[in-house]
Amino acid sequence: MTKLNFHREKNMLMDWLMLNDMSTGEIALWHTLMNMGNRLGQQRVFNAPASTLMRLTGLSKQGMYNARQRLEERGMIRFEKGSRSRAAIYEMIPLQEVYGVYGTSPISSGSAPMESRNLTQQLTKKLTIHKEKVKEKRGGGSSGANLHPTFIMYEENINKLTPLVKRDLHQWIHAVGRAVVEEAIHITVKKGGRTFSYTEAILNEWESNHLKTVEEIRRYEAERGLKNRKKYIHMPGNEPETKEQSLEEWAREVFQ
Repeated sequence: MTKLNFHREKNMLMDWLMLNDMSTGEIALWHTLMNMGNRLGQQRVFNAPASTLMRLTGLSKQGMYNARQRLEERGMIRFEKGSRSRAAIYEMIPLQEVYGVYGTSPISSGSAPMESRNLTQQLTKKLTIHKEKVKEKRGGGSSGANLHPTFIMYEENINKLTPLVKRDLHQWIHAVGRAVVEEAIHITVKKGGRTFSYTEAILNEWESNHLKTVEEIRRYEAERGLKNRKKYIHMPGNEPETKEQSLEEWAREVFQ
């Protein structure tokens, strides 16, 4: 199996995207898989845990699965689902095989022929990427180059992560997505919050109001802020007349 020229593949995709549409999830997953294959020695076939792909793309579990399915339908990747003991296996399909000669035809949805050979049989050596390690190095703390960007954002702006808070924050990222969690951190800092409980209360409020995107959240927060300001801003004509009426009554009593 020939190795991929990963830089050329990326340039080809960028050229195609100038005139065609792909979802941001598809683009993020394709680039992540390409980068992983390149760093593994320009391998076209390799295995990768779903949790790793979710962390690197910022996608939720369902979002990652949807993007993966769409890329397979386009003929840009092939994959075999993993199991408890083995991560899913991916094969990156050269874009020339997907849409012919470079730049002459668009990527069609599901039109590329998919071979039926077993991907596992193509791996002639030990799988290159294994299941993620659950335990961290003892005494290493929560800092380091492998720390999730959202964790870094939390520690730099709110407080140092404890193992329990890190676990809960990781669960929120998987549940609602990285962008929503980072928006909650931003709101926490903006309102002067200094605890994870503050951030989690914000996330729970958004979830109870069925807010799923950053756009919906910002619109909700803007509308709520406007309502709060109206409570404290003096509006002409809204002042009760009881005080003025009592003065008139007092004047009549004095001067009559």
